[in-house]
Amino acid sequence: MIGARSYFARMNENRRDTDWLSDDELLKGTEKFLRSNNYTTIEYNRVFAQEGGRSFSSPIVASRRTKYDENEGEEIEETIVSIFKSNLKKYDLSFLGFVESFTFNILDNYDSTNPMLVIDSLSYFHIVNDQEISVAFEDMMRDGLFILFLNHRFAYAFFDRFENMTKPIPAYE
Repeated sequence: MIGARSYFARMNENRRDTDWLSDDELLKGTEKFLRSNNYTTIEYNRVFAQEGGRSFSSPIVASRRTKYDENEGEEIEETIVSIFKSNLKKYDLSFLGFVESFTFNILDNYDSTNPMLVIDSLSYFHIVNDQEISVAFEDMMRDGLFILFLNHRFAYAFFDRFENMTKPIPAYE
């Protein structure tokens, strides 16, 4: 186990605050993460209809079959819909509104589907240290938002609960 702050400090080692990942790098890292976690059906730039006739596009959507009930052997298709944000700034409150809208749209309108924010690991400290941002993400994660942090080496940290973002992280070799 390694402390979360130490883990992210190592993830961001030799990176400056100007070395943010591009959307193409986020896409490549997300695809690598999804494939390594047995997501077999991967779609790019999938368009989702939003209430009121508006729509949004997800850069990468992935699905996998998973056991729903071990006793009966029933399987369901589990899907992750992503949005990207490389550089989360301290006062980027309009983006938080977009993430909240995206999160509730996916959770309300698509069964067995979770929204996932893919973000550069340099944003970690903004998320956990800024009170307003951390409270917003904690609320959205409680409702079902996942967060995937990536770095320039495509190492990742994936969280489905906010409180896990500050707990020790299992380290694998």
